[in-house]
Amino acid sequence: MSMSRRSFLKASGSAAALALTPKISGPWVINRRRQNTVVLKIQAFAHDAIRAVLPDFEAATGLTVQLETGVSSGVEHLTEVSTAYAAGDSPWDVVSDSDESGPVLARAGWLMPLDDVIPQETWDDFPQGMKDAFPLWHGFDGAMYRVPHEFAMAYFFYRKDIIGDAPKTWEEMVEKGMEVTDAANGVWATTDGISRGGLMWVYLAYLTSQTNGQIFDLDDGTAMATRLLYDMMHTYKIFPPDAINTNYDQQNQLYMDDKVIFMRQWPFFQSVAEGNTAWYSPDKVAIALPPAGPSGPGSWWGGWGFTVPALAPNPDGAKELIKYITSVEVAPKLAAGQSWFIMPRASILAAMPDNVLVGAMGMYADAGAIKPRPYHPRAAEAQVAVEDALSLYITKQASLQEALATGRNLLAALGE
Repeated sequence: MSMSRRSFLKASGSAAALALTPKISGPWVINRRRQNTVVLKIQAFAHDAIRAVLPDFEAATGLTVQLETGVSSGVEHLTEVSTAYAAGDSPWDVVSDSDESGPVLARAGWLMPLDDVIPQETWDDFPQGMKDAFPLWHGFDGAMYRVPHEFAMAYFFYRKDIIGDAPKTWEEMVEKGMEVTDAANGVWATTDGISRGGLMWVYLAYLTSQTNGQIFDLDDGTAMATRLLYDMMHTYKIFPPDAINTNYDQQNQLYMDDKVIFMRQWPFFQSVAEGNTAWYSPDKVAIALPPAGPSGPGSWWGGWGFTVPALAPNPDGAKELIKYITSVEVAPKLAAGQSWFIMPRASILAAMPDNVLVGAMGMYADAGAIKPRPYHPRAAEAQVAVEDALSLYITKQASLQEALATGRNLLAALGE
């Protein structure tokens, strides 16, 4: 089921009336005798945007916020934080948790419920299309444990200055890709960060969303998507085989080094590209719909969100910080500072009507291209199982049918 433009914009009707001045004077003032440091764990590329909104909070509360760097892979993140929590420890007070980790950690009792922390005004700021998914991805047993700060939908970036029009179908992507690839000089039509640890699953799930397949069923749609990746690598040779050792930072650098002509990437790349002022121009990072597969264009959405560990060293400070950084006053400021924080929240849409990514969200919604993230109750383990199996085919260690059968056996062993 895709998200329509109507549901995408449903929360924005009264957005223009929202005040965008932080209400620091009241709800975030806490007892100064409490521990004076709050540790926030989040990816490094988000640190500058976070720092920009902290001075008012720190001045009003007497707290100092310390930022620690998180990993970009949701599977790796789950391993890291669950190891600490299982040992009865949390070095962090507020954590940016992935879709892979949030539901698991909530069910394990390692997160603090946020129903009495986050005001209704914040929940009401989200569109209904997102709120419908909250019980599955952000809640457990009737309580809410995670507040999304990202609407993670990958966009199709392309070099308009080089190819003019973006490819509209898989077939056009291959044809155009073969025209622009110059492997001898390290120039590839496209690539992705598909290193092991969950990133290959991300890309295959993206392609599968264009086939109407269900990747955790390892069905015909999944087979078509996996075959496309294999063929782009080994048959048409428009996708570098060493991408299996590439992460997102390396992928972005290849694009900005003029070695990649078009690519799927998360929205944070927009800010990364704009930050490279010596290289950036709008026609170098144009956004188009994903090339349509058998079921049309598609890009699944999910995201990361803020949580408070049950073992947070400074739970009171953590509650105040998460309430502040997710508020309707601060969310637009974070979004303005880093494209990773752009979501179809009413407050953000009101503050950024001319933003490139806000416009792209609307374009994807109009085309019915926004697909739900594939769900599995043991998401992290299931993603690894699918990735382990399908990578056997991608790396020529097994036939496609053998890889699919291996994946089904691995998933069956997980159960639910």
